[in-house]
Amino acid sequence: MGGGDLPVLLFFLALLALPLYALLLVPFEIRFSGGYEAGEVRGFCAFCWAVVSLRLLWTEGAPCAEVALGRSVLFSTPLGGEEEEEEIEEKTGEEKPAAGPGAREMLAAARAVLPGALNLLGYTLARCRIACGRIRFRAGLDNAADTGILFGIVQAINGVLAPTPFRVDMTPLFDGGEAEGRAEGRVLIERPLTILIAAALFAVSAPVRTTVWPLIRGKT
Repeated sequence: MGGGDLPVLLFFLALLALPLYALLLVPFEIRFSGGYEAGEVRGFCAFCWAVVSLRLLWTEGAPCAEVALGRSVLFSTPLGGEEEEEEIEEKTGEEKPAAGPGAREMLAAARAVLPGALNLLGYTLARCRIACGRIRFRAGLDNAADTGILFGIVQAINGVLAPTPFRVDMTPLFDGGEAEGRAEGRVLIERPLTILIAAALFAVSAPVRTTVWPLIRGKT
């Protein structure tokens, strides 16, 4: 390779590295919204990274999951359903599988991996940021005085949440009425690829390999 080829090679390596670094900076976004009204619960939750998203929908029918690329839904599938229930009923008469690990083995494994799991959790939470969040509901208790106490507690919670973009709004129902509410929010996880790397390192750490892996393989 001649001396004149080195700058060209470095230029193409930089062109390759810049998009990868840009992807590293793209946050992982969790959006959710849901409500309870007239005895029905409806909700929506989306896990988004770049242009790819996984959406979970709770509507009048069975819940379903969607995988989307941008605004286009690649495929959708229902979660649960009568067919799975029938399969479970048919399998009840079959021979039971071998017993899994006991409580003592599970407790020993949890104790061994707890420090690393807490470090991973702290690493993840340090990169989480609440972009916005709001809970709005109307409710009342059997006693008007208790309803007032509940309303006061909500206002105290709002005082604690004042430095954050999260709010809780309550409409007290002193004279009765039907309860209903709605929640919505958005959480950002900065540099999610670094969290995946940290999770992979945790999965191959010595405590996990010596305590969790044998349980997964069925060797206790």
